[in-house]
Amino acid sequence: MHEGLGVLRQLDLEWERIGKGPRGRAALRRWASDDSCLVGLRSLDELVERVNERGNPARSDAILLALVRRAATDDLAARTVLQAMMPAAKNLTSKFSACGAWSAEETAAEVVAAMWERIRSYPVDRRPAKIAANLMLDTRQRVWRKGYKQVHGRLPRAKAA
Repeated sequence: MHEGLGVLRQLDLEWERIGKGPRGRAALRRWASDDSCLVGLRSLDELVERVNERGNPARSDAILLALVRRAATDDLAARTVLQAMMPAAKNLTSKFSACGAWSAEETAAEVVAAMWERIRSYPVDRRPAKIAANLMLDTRQRVWRKGYKQVHGRLPRAKAA
């Protein structure tokens, strides 16, 4: 990756190479042979654009489901989900940077690490729908808990019933 650049920018630069590259096109063809929702997509870049298009949440969910099913063992599928989730990662980074637990760059690294971990371990069988929302909320919860503990030295106590 590019030294001196923030992690979010590094990921975007890396994606410029991956998104339209031959390795990505080959993987997409392979995946499309098992998942009809991927048929007709010409590049991983186009796939990410489709996931982030407004107006067809069922299609976005189907595409993400096809990818998270592979993400535990397929680095490129996981990286593609991460790229599709970059708007959420950037939004979470912006929100958590103000909490004071870490610098802006450390916050970005925490968000990306938590999101990557969740993508790789996403519970497909238990949560097969609203995948983007679930990834974002799970990431937010993990980063919030870690940041809270960083600032306060402990996790918050559960409220008595």
